[in-house]
Amino acid sequence: MPCKDCNSTLLVSETYSRALVVLALLLAQALLWVSNVRTLFYPTLGIPFGALASFYLGFPVAFLLLTVMVRTIPRWFPPTLVLRHWSTVTTLGLSRDQEITNVASSGK
Repeated sequence: MPCKDCNSTLLVSETYSRALVVLALLLAQALLWVSNVRTLFYPTLGIPFGALASFYLGFPVAFLLLTVMVRTIPRWFPPTLVLRHWSTVTTLGLSRDQEITNVASSGK
């Protein structure tokens, strides 16, 4: 998404994205816990492997929840937009969009 004032590329904050993923994982585990899915796996797999199977079932459920959350959560809590992600790859100049960030940071 370009900025309306300086026409530089804006990105969604990494913290916002990570918070959505963690929230989706927690909601998936809570949903599986409340729906008592683990009792379906315990008789056939036993308690240790049944617990792991119910835990790993949370990942696809979290993915489905995340696809819904990405479309609905920004309506109530808009994301923070940043010029670039500050990480070791971008500060070393190894990113492929280095020219875009240099132009955006210099104000040209």
